[in-house]
Amino acid sequence: MARPVVMLDLAGSHALARDLVAGGVFVPAAAIAINTDCELVVTTGAGDELRVPARVVYVDANGAGLQLECDAELKQKIAELAAIALPTKPELAEPEPADAEPDPEPEQTDAERKIALNVHERLRGLTLAQQVKMAHTGETSERIVLERIYGKTVWEGLLRNPRITGPEVARIARMGQLPKILVEQIVNNGGWLQIGEVRRALLTNPRLGADQILRILRVMPKAELKLATLQTAYSAAVREAARRLLRDD
Repeated sequence: MARPVVMLDLAGSHALARDLVAGGVFVPAAAIAINTDCELVVTTGAGDELRVPARVVYVDANGAGLQLECDAELKQKIAELAAIALPTKPELAEPEPADAEPDPEPEQTDAERKIALNVHERLRGLTLAQQVKMAHTGETSERIVLERIYGKTVWEGLLRNPRITGPEVARIARMGQLPKILVEQIVNNGGWLQIGEVRRALLTNPRLGADQILRILRVMPKAELKLATLQTAYSAAVREAARRLLRDD
């Protein structure tokens, strides 16, 4: 069966381009079920088009959140396409030729440093209500800075942001101070559990319960399950549960 197709027009949108490059994007008005494999067709005002395999990891009344499934080569193509849509965006500028003279202080790095500094300045000192609102709606760079500044205060809001990416979820999932209700929220999200990085992060969390351990291990490929029996980063309970599942298989 062919994958359903989801269309996304960048149309010069800075937010959409940044989310695409980060590996996840929210597509407004996309009517598609969670955990569905699909094909994301990204277009620009210049007529360019790129097809990217993706999986639906979040759904609400406004659309669907997609996690992109791509290798390094396809990620580079996404970045190049985003650069076409955003020709003035410094962090998406064309790379220097391989034989170019190295620059110890490249202009791109300076620009990125200024952007990061501006985001920090803008988000520092927010009220609790402002933190929660920004966590729900913020773009990738804003979410990263929010988590660094406010930590556990914004974890719940970030997990409810439809644009959150797998690596961001994994970072939160491995936090030992993560409330059990948020651990349960991540474990109960089938789309997130399909991401190996998220599974591995959860299995290192000391607040994980026995039932939650089994739910995570049961979605692991057999090769990954075998590795779980040997990983010293996992607790004895995780390693033993993995051994039991392998014996029962």
